[in-house]
Amino acid sequence: MTSADDALDPFAEFIERASSELSAQGFPRMPARVLMALTATDDGKATAEELAARLQASPAAISGAVKYLGIVGFVRNTTIPGTRKHVYSLGDTPWYSASFTRGDTYRQIETSMRGPIEHLPKDSRAVERIEEVADFFSFMRRRLPGLLDDWNAERAARGKADPIRPES
Repeated sequence: MTSADDALDPFAEFIERASSELSAQGFPRMPARVLMALTATDDGKATAEELAARLQASPAAISGAVKYLGIVGFVRNTTIPGTRKHVYSLGDTPWYSASFTRGDTYRQIETSMRGPIEHLPKDSRAVERIEEVADFFSFMRRRLPGLLDDWNAERAARGKADPIRPES
C-alpha cells in the first residue's frame, strides 16, 4: 500500500505485520492476510471485492485464500440475498479458537497415523516416531475440552460472558 492508502486504512500496518508473523510461523501468506483483514473489520465481514481492494490482491488470490480459511474453519461464506456476491465472515466462534472446537481433526490425524502401523516392521525406529505423532494428537484431542474451559474462564474473568462452544 502507498502511504496515502495507509492513511485511509488505519489497520493496514497491523494487517501486514500480523499476517507476516502468521506466515513466519507456517500459515499460508494470502490466507493470513485475508484472516487479518477480516479480523481488522468492525463486524468481521467483507466481500471478495472489499478484501481485494483492501489487500491490493487479485480476485483469484482472495478466492484461494477464503477457500483455505473455510476448510480450516476460520471463515464462513454466505451469499448476499438476491445477488451472486459472497460475504466472508469470521463466524460466531473466534477464528483463533477453531482448533479448540475441531477435535475431530486431531482424531482423524491420529487414526491416519495408527492405521498403517500394523503393516510396518515392529522393530523400526520409524514406527516409534509414527506412534509418537499419533500419541501427541491423541493427547491434544483429549486436552482440548479442558483448554477450552480454561480459556472461557479467563475470558469470563475479563468480562466476556459469552463462552466459546464447540461447533457442531
